[in-house]
Amino acid sequence: MPERLRFMRQRSANEARARELDSLIERERARQEAWRAGDDPLPTPPLDLRSDAGAADAADLPLEEVFGPAPAPSDVVDTWAAARFCIALLRSRKDLYLKFPRALSEPVAESHFLAWLQSDQGLRCSGLAPESIPHFKALFAGDPSARARQVFLSDDRIREVLPHGLTPAGQHALFRWFMRHALPDAAVGLRREEIVWLFMQAAENPRDELVRAYLFTPDWQRQFPDAITMFGWAGFAKWFVRHYGANPLWVDVERAPDWHGPAEQLRIAHVANATWRAIHPEALSDALKARAWLEWLTYGADLPATVRQWCQALDLQAVVPTLVAPGANIIGHFCYPSGLRVSVESIVHSLAQVGVETSLRDVRTDARDDPCHVRFAGQEMHDVTLIHAQPEPYFLDAYARADLAERVPRTYRIAYWYWEFDSIPDAWVECATRVDEVWTATEFIARGLRERLSVPVRTLFPGVRLAPFKSRNRAELGLEEDRYTFLFTFHMMSVMERKNPLGLIRAFRAAFPEDEKVSLVLKTSFGERYPAELQQLRDAASGANITIIDKVFSPDEVLSLMNACDAYVSLHRSEGLGLTMAEAMLMGKPVIATNFSGNVDFMDDSNSLLVPYELVKLGEPIPPYEADLEWAEPSEERAAQLMRRLYEDQEWGRAIGARAKSSAETNLSLKAAGQRIRARLEEIEALRRARQ
Repeated sequence: MPERLRFMRQRSANEARARELDSLIERERARQEAWRAGDDPLPTPPLDLRSDAGAADAADLPLEEVFGPAPAPSDVVDTWAAARFCIALLRSRKDLYLKFPRALSEPVAESHFLAWLQSDQGLRCSGLAPESIPHFKALFAGDPSARARQVFLSDDRIREVLPHGLTPAGQHALFRWFMRHALPDAAVGLRREEIVWLFMQAAENPRDELVRAYLFTPDWQRQFPDAITMFGWAGFAKWFVRHYGANPLWVDVERAPDWHGPAEQLRIAHVANATWRAIHPEALSDALKARAWLEWLTYGADLPATVRQWCQALDLQAVVPTLVAPGANIIGHFCYPSGLRVSVESIVHSLAQVGVETSLRDVRTDARDDPCHVRFAGQEMHDVTLIHAQPEPYFLDAYARADLAERVPRTYRIAYWYWEFDSIPDAWVECATRVDEVWTATEFIARGLRERLSVPVRTLFPGVRLAPFKSRNRAELGLEEDRYTFLFTFHMMSVMERKNPLGLIRAFRAAFPEDEKVSLVLKTSFGERYPAELQQLRDAASGANITIIDKVFSPDEVLSLMNACDAYVSLHRSEGLGLTMAEAMLMGKPVIATNFSGNVDFMDDSNSLLVPYELVKLGEPIPPYEADLEWAEPSEERAAQLMRRLYEDQEWGRAIGARAKSSAETNLSLKAAGQRIRARLEEIEALRRARQ
């Protein structure tokens, strides 16, 4: 009965909050419609978090529920206590905000406020002890507002009515939503410090927040495609003031923001202006024609005086080469911890090595992504767009999930897809009609795609690199120091049956009795979403020298774990690429792997220990895979023999690892991948120019 009463009270509270949210949204929608109709309703009071009464009124909560108790200097024992201290200090000392107007928004390397806190004067004025300073350094090195901003960007309903919610014109209503709806939501798990920090940070530079709002509001982008350039700012800014009741003083209608450099602004404006494209169609691909276009803008086009002066001041020697340099827009999973993120990041780094500019957008999956979506704010400014998202479930929604309006006229579009079988689902055929060609990482995938798709399919390996990582000893990673250690890493969301960790456990148990000094580490993640599979894994490993790590690691931690182990083993049934095997080879580890699928593009008997297999049908549907598909059943007996030999002849294993490293560095480098991708981009540009 008590449990039922708790449930009923919680349900009642949730229903009340839902009604309150409906009311908040309707009030804000009605207010905006009145502005647009010219009724001039009373303006929303600006949000001033330095005012106790203003903060409590905006949140519609008692003051102590908005900020919590202010910590004493002696209470600063972690980063969140440091955040509370900063907030309380800046709220109580208005002179400090006058001295440090961008106290919470300056980059950490340039933070005058942080420097003051660490100074003798700052320690005296604040009462802080020197031993608390590392907590402030850690606080400013991160971004305390990032998760709160991500929660806002992930809520389509509130963003529909408050896209401008972090600007002064919308902060009052959005702050109430955060404090009364996002904060109490246990599934979101926000702290009040994160919310308050976000709003204090946003108040320090309202124009930057307006630019960010534009960059993540597709409706605005469609209406004003060149808004944040010299050519389009005035029109957009006047519209924003009129439609949202913003104060023209902070919007600064006449002064365009310098968010983009000159070449980027010119690219965006050229795309947005059909007349310019008709008169100067090759201005972004030919240096002589680019210079002719810029001279026309300066002396022949009908432009406002301020814009003409800006064009006259351009350094053509610097701008023209940048304007015509090869480039690509890349839309992909930059914030979703997965192999897809590693792949798209590798493509970006490989292109950087060969001088190809990239404009990047993150494809959101859900609020549990790394809170970095706002960092990927590139516009579709180049003529080629690479969409690095799987056909299911996000490809058709990639632009919407990137908060990006599709460019008109549309770019040359390329899909970059992975698959693990020689036949693709029917739904992929429809997705392929939305692009001009498809790229993939290995010939294994390409063969299956070519059989079904009418668009060209090309194999363009993304390149593999080992990012800098911290070297950690085994004790730091919770592993035993005196054991020969095998590693396998996989993602639960990548289908456990395909990754085949259970087969690896059986092979390991066959190879080693419990009393030998040898271990197997299985590193996975998102086990809470697959509790039955995770329990199956734990049951299979019980009683053996097997460590299961179910945790989302940073890329640094993953590489650190790989570095701490002696050998890598993958008894996969099928892989599109096999990225972790490539990384282990680059690290000089001996790798045991199934002799099937994408990994055999870069693994052979000279640089790896390949396990024979039999092709078998799945036999039953394993979503997203159908029952009649075939994959490999690797020989567990042979895998056990190879693991046994690596353990008994470790010098032999080190020699294999050295050959693997040499081979991978030659064939899998970012530069080699970048050169191949750049060559294809140049071919595409030549074809486009020929059609013009």
